[in-house]
Amino acid sequence: MPVPPHSSVRVRLVRDALLVRALGGEDKDAESLRARGVSVVEDPYLVVATCTDEGAARRAAAVLEAIEADSDWLVVTSRAALRALSDLAGEDRVRAAIRSGSDRGMGFATVGDTTRTALEQLGASDVLVPAVSTAEALRGELAGRPAGSIVAPQGSQAMKGLASGLRSLGWRVDEQVVYETTTVAARPPTADRLSSGGFGVVVLRSPTAVRAVTGFAGTLPEQTAAVCGGPTTAAAARAAGIGTVVVSPGPTAAAVADTVLEYLSRPGA
Repeated sequence: MPVPPHSSVRVRLVRDALLVRALGGEDKDAESLRARGVSVVEDPYLVVATCTDEGAARRAAAVLEAIEADSDWLVVTSRAALRALSDLAGEDRVRAAIRSGSDRGMGFATVGDTTRTALEQLGASDVLVPAVSTAEALRGELAGRPAGSIVAPQGSQAMKGLASGLRSLGWRVDEQVVYETTTVAARPPTADRLSSGGFGVVVLRSPTAVRAVTGFAGTLPEQTAAVCGGPTTAAAARAAGIGTVVVSPGPTAAAVADTVLEYLSRPGA
């Protein structure tokens, strides 16, 4: 039986969980896992950084101008996009643009509560978040509304399904890359241990993380489960040949931690 999330009982876990992190990213997974008694090893396999090419500032300016002037919706699928806009244009400039967009009735949408909170802190209101925190679910929400225009600041590895699906329904989508997600330059210290079955679980938050893990560690042994934050990442894990894939019922740190704990608490885990 799984241990309730806030129980004081701790299950003795015989296998560590590897938390694949991104340098420059933010997450609460480690805190949630340790609060449940899970032994966690954190290792950055990815780097998330604001774009620094000569066109980056121009792209950020285009996003802010669209927010102020004519886009019907601002769609943000990651807090990293908001951080990048602030890095490139200044937080005050971002706040002013979002305030102007809100005043003229612009719609705001994200795929999860943490990004919604970040948007609200910058002045957005009535932010649309789908019941299931995936890009596919957000596409379904928007598909039921009159087609209009969207500006979408995003990362270099952003999935294209949301934009392409909406374009097929008559939406105009302006995608602007403002941050990059890349693999770390050096082989992560945990890669050998991971490839040899030294972890009971590896926590994966994105298809990019899947590619980084399999690129450094190869095909994972059957005894190592990939706990994925959602169905898109799970599909990428299966496509990469990972044999044991467990999907969290939700993308929050608490939901992922509960899924890890339940898996590792099974007999024989």
